[in-house]
Parts: sequence; structure tokens; C-alpha cells
Amino acid sequence: MPIFLASFLFGCALVLAAEAALAPSSGEFRFGLKVLDVVASPKENERESKVLEESGRENDAVTHPYLEDSLKQLVKRIPELKAIRPAAEQQALAMILQKTGARTDEFFANMVDLIAHEEIKQKRLGTFGVAGGSESVHDNYLVLRRGNGRELDFEEFRMDEKGDRREQVGVTSGFLVTSGFALIGLHFSRALQQESRFLYLGDQKIDARDTYVVAFAQIPGRATLKVALRGPGGSTVQMLTQGVAWIDKESFQFLRMRTDLLAPQPEIGLEVQTTEVDFSEVRLEDIATPLWLPRNVRVYLRLGKSLDRTFEESFKNVHYYTDYRRYRVSTKMMAPQ
Repeated sequence: MPIFLASFLFGCALVLAAEAALAPSSGEFRFGLKVLDVVASPKENERESKVLEESGRENDAVTHPYLEDSLKQLVKRIPELKAIRPAAEQQALAMILQKTGARTDEFFANMVDLIAHEEIKQKRLGTFGVAGGSESVHDNYLVLRRGNGRELDFEEFRMDEKGDRREQVGVTSGFLVTSGFALIGLHFSRALQQESRFLYLGDQKIDARDTYVVAFAQIPGRATLKVALRGPGGSTVQMLTQGVAWIDKESFQFLRMRTDLLAPQPEIGLEVQTTEVDFSEVRLEDIATPLWLPRNVRVYLRLGKSLDRTFEESFKNVHYYTDYRRYRVSTKMMAPQ
């Protein structure tokens, strides 16, 4: 079962690890790529993984996904939809999903090793018991494509100016560590669309471009692509997601995407986790097809009170990406003395 993996040290770091794989011969993807969506409580290692997994399934099963809300309710929850022109019917949805799915699969097929400059602004907000603070970090962000001829894997990580890998930016300062946004649109892959519900909400302009606005929610009991929360002791809980995508009407590329947890997880105090990604077109000299990659990313997470936390705490990270380019490893050959 493909899953998203994540670990969290409370007040220290959120580390995400996963991979996306493509089998070129079949044209189908097997997913589990790096994406942020979760956090754990400080004593999660004292809980049994099976108990957490069962509670996660129960929370997802009884949830009310926001695509079932009226448009008025949805706009109240997601203010970015305020200017939407509501869809009169769902006839266009099949066409939107077919073309967007083809673009999503094409994106993975055309993906190459990339490096970009990343600026991260990290904040702790209005906490009780823990003082708020902020920190700004600059680094190089890499997306690497790996393969052995049978399938392709993608890995995302950070690197400092010296070329050394940085695993946990902000870990020593008590900030939330967030990562893995380049491949966030895989729910729309043709191989995975059957695992989610979709609703054509309407049309909206984003940066002067016309878009289709589509909401989605993973289906409990059917979805195989999951967010897995892993605590310091190794116990895990698996969770599903929902979201809204703004899809360019001409190119069927994502211009913006928002994801949320399908259901809160009160057992671990996780109330809200929202990720918003703005995409922009990136043209590389030796690639005919442009890539649409994250430009800005906003991550918000709120922890409520739980059995082992007596205060509330929230985090906000903003990522800025510039100067995408091909990443090539160079090796210096030293002449023997």
C-alpha cells in the first residue's frame, strides 16, 4: 500500500519522507511521494500503532468532506473561492479529470533532476505554554529523479551552500519542518482518480488566467494513498486528505492547490493542517515541455489539547522558490602526485 510517511518531534521538527514511482512500460504510477500534512503529539510513542490506525480510520469514515458543503459554506471555509462563478452542472467534470490526469502523468514522465533557491519563513503562533517566535532560512531545494529502467523514483531534500544535505531545517529552534510540495497533485493521476470523489465547483480567474475549480476528497476504504503519521517511538496513524485545485483551462496544469486533512485527529490533538501551493511555469533549455512547479507554499497547522497536551499550539511556514534549473552532479578528477 503506498503511503505518505512523516515523523514529528513535538516542538522540534516535522520530517517527511516518501517517494513516487513510475513504471514506464505500463504508464502507470505507484505513489508515495514527499508531501506535508501531519504532526504528532509528544507522547505518541506510548500509544499502540494499531489503536492509532483504527482511530484514524474511524475519524475518516464518519467525516463530512467539504465538497458536500454548499458553495456558501465552502467559501466561508476557503475565502479564496469568493470570486468563483458556480458551475451549473457536472457535465464538464469527466473532460476536466481526463485532461488534467493526462497532464499530471506527463509531468511525472518529463520530470528531471532540479535545484531551486528556497526561502522559508517559519513561525510559531499564539501558543500557550510556549513562546512564539520566527525564523528565516535560505537553502537549495532539490528534486531528484532516480530509476533503474523498470521504475522511476523521486526524492526531495534540502542542501546548504557547501553542498551538504540538510535534513531538518529549524529542528533546533522548535519550529515546524515542512517539505515535499513539487509532486502534490498526484490525486489527479489517472491511476489514482478512482480513489477520490471529485466535484466541479465552477470557474475562477487566477492571475488573469481562467481556471476550472475542482474539489476532491479521498474515499475511506478505497484510498491507498495515505498520509502516515509516525511518532518518535515508531507508532503510526494513517489519514486521508481532501482539497481544491485551480486548473488552467488552456493547459490543464495546476495553478493553485489546497489540501486539508479529511478529518481532525483528536486522539493526537491534530485539529487543522492546511497546505496551499501556487504554481508557475518553468522552462528549461533542453526540455521541450515546460514544467509547472511550486512558486509559493503556505503551510498552517494547529494542535489542540489532547490527553498529553494541556495547551494549544499552531505553526505557519511560508516557502518561496526561485531560479529552478537542471541539477547535475560534477566530479573533480585529481591528477596523481
